[in-house]
Amino acid sequence: MRRIPVLVAVVVLAAAPLSACAQEKPELRPTRSEGEGAWYESTKAERHEYCEAYRAHDPQHPISIPTYASEESRDEFADDFYNVLKRKC
Repeated sequence: MRRIPVLVAVVVLAAAPLSACAQEKPELRPTRSEGEGAWYESTKAERHEYCEAYRAHDPQHPISIPTYASEESRDEFADDFYNVLKRKC
């Protein structure tokens, strides 16, 4: 008669890890902004050019903002990229 409660306990304990797998995982948010994504997608030479233009502050040679698939408006993306340049350069 003791076999039935032991068998039930084994089944319940075996099912517990499976129920944890069935739970929905929280949605992961990207850790990089779109401006940082554009920075990391650029080549080393392009990054060097961005930093030189940023340091020069020359209106005759403005920073060329890279094209990057973004949900932000062009101005928002440019501000984000400029903030990345502040940190990286």
